[in-house]
Amino acid sequence: MCGISGIILKQRSGINLTEKIATMNNAIAHRGPDGEGFLLATEQTNTPHYNLLQQNYQRKDLNYIPSSNLKTGDQSSFLAFGHRRLSILDLSDTGHQPMCNKEGKTWIVFNGEIYNYIEIKEELKKLGHIFISESDTEVILLAYQQWGTACVERFNGMWAFCIYDTEKQFCFASRDRFGVKPFYYINNKDFFSFASEQKAFVKAGLIDPKINSEALHNYLVNGLLETTAANFFEGINELMPGNNLVFNIKTREIKLSAYYNLKEHISLKNDKLSEKDLIEKVNHTFENAVKLRLRSDVEVGTCLSGGIDSSALAVSISEITKQPLYCFTSVFRNNPINEEHFADSVAKKINAKHFKVEPTLEGFLTEVDDLIYSQDVPIWDTSTYAQYKVMELAKQNNIKVVLDGQGADELFAGYHHHFLAKWNNLFSHGNYKLAMNEISQSKKTITNPLQFYLKEKVKQKNYLNKKHFKLFFKNEFLNASEVKNPSVYFDSVNEQLVDDIYNTRLKSFLKCEDRCGMWHSVESRTPFADDIELINLLFSFNGNKKIKDGISKYLLREAVKNKLPNEIYTRYDKKGFETPMNVWMKKMHPQIISEIKIAKFDFINYTDLEKINSENTFQNKLLFKLFVLSRWQKLFITR
Repeated sequence: MCGISGIILKQRSGINLTEKIATMNNAIAHRGPDGEGFLLATEQTNTPHYNLLQQNYQRKDLNYIPSSNLKTGDQSSFLAFGHRRLSILDLSDTGHQPMCNKEGKTWIVFNGEIYNYIEIKEELKKLGHIFISESDTEVILLAYQQWGTACVERFNGMWAFCIYDTEKQFCFASRDRFGVKPFYYINNKDFFSFASEQKAFVKAGLIDPKINSEALHNYLVNGLLETTAANFFEGINELMPGNNLVFNIKTREIKLSAYYNLKEHISLKNDKLSEKDLIEKVNHTFENAVKLRLRSDVEVGTCLSGGIDSSALAVSISEITKQPLYCFTSVFRNNPINEEHFADSVAKKINAKHFKVEPTLEGFLTEVDDLIYSQDVPIWDTSTYAQYKVMELAKQNNIKVVLDGQGADELFAGYHHHFLAKWNNLFSHGNYKLAMNEISQSKKTITNPLQFYLKEKVKQKNYLNKKHFKLFFKNEFLNASEVKNPSVYFDSVNEQLVDDIYNTRLKSFLKCEDRCGMWHSVESRTPFADDIELINLLFSFNGNKKIKDGISKYLLREAVKNKLPNEIYTRYDKKGFETPMNVWMKKMHPQIISEIKIAKFDFINYTDLEKINSENTFQNKLLFKLFVLSRWQKLFITR
């Protein structure tokens, strides 16, 4: 897990390449405090450099180990790569980046983990390739050498990397299938540049930071963030999940291509399996996903909320390792959302080393600027702060790697609207009696499920909360882009899940996961969101099977049933790393109003701002987003 950056000049435009790449790399130093490295390339030479962190390298025989300072780099260089290292696999010099092959003709900067690197390495050895390191980075390099850009189709893991091929004269970049690891880029007449985080471009002065007006509208009005390639920052683009990018150095052209789209992998391949066999297959694939993600040269812990997802991970890790496991939990004592009892139950069963943190309003107000800055773009609500504190807790206990349950809801159907998709499917196929029976059984998970169903069907046709926007925003702003109804329901569970993965929830959650972890130099591994075997399996049968007898995530529950405490197995509510946001908002209300006024947004209807009802949850969330935006603006725009 690391931070990557790069600049390729298209023309000499007064850009000091060494200064810019050093600033970019320093801006994301939190992603990799264990080391740094640089590559400068001219048309004839490729030279590795160090900058601030000159290390006592033992393997000076390797052609990618730097021996000269970046400040002495060749000023005629047209390409610069930067890397910050968080040492997880191969802690020795051989894991240093930027890394190259033995001929020195292909260079890489890589952020992430290829969990099946051992299996790919053995395959490459049989094909005649010789390795000098124990790192997965070298596996990517030689896999590219063997299979070209199609190498990514063999990878099981999370990644964002850029390869400079000196012979073909292009840079090849790729991002993992669901976007666990970030990759942003700028492409203008002067240069092509990429980085793990947007702040690298801002700090280096490669853009004049401005808000993308459409992205702003989507964030405030449509509740969408980074769902398209166009970024929150004007002029920055995002390489989308499951995509490759090739930048041709000679023609200066970019070519984007998708190597993976989940929609193309929905099938009924395993639909004829009996329920017992399907659960067994889920159990085996899940266990293998966890085993792969325990590959590490440092100790691995886990986030533990007390819900089914994190509990399944904790008990599975414990069973595999047979060692006491570090578990990290956020708690909110004397509050209905507190899940401490459930987390304690799991921790006790596996004899875990259990650590807890209780986020507070006072702490939030003290750390909110660091929280927002860590994320690069505005946040949704205070739940991100709970995640931020859990990752900080892991760092305080010297744990560099944690597993987390992000993505389980989108694979196994864990939200209430997934029930709607199943009911819609049954009704649309004329199974009225079965549909009504399913609705009735869902009482154990959803309060008044029939009322919920009817209410959501009405909301799908009429956006009832649309009226609230006029209290906040001027008509010009509201009408500038489409106001989308968030109540979008399919009549297929799997299609509903795909929409969650790509268009609404998961992508934003993974962004927060990455930033919260990496701000504290903690690698977060998400088997539910990046194990290709598990993902493809979960979309190889009718999605209706994921909900049974009114119980969500039925297949996951059954797969780990014998490992879980009974109170977790029979727990049907859902909370996650929640915070008492409404309580906090009421206390913050005067300060929030004041800060929004000071921000002087030109799209706000300030005359009605005082009319906002702090008891109204929808209005509270909008108010919070405006408060966050005012802080974000100070940090990135008017700084």
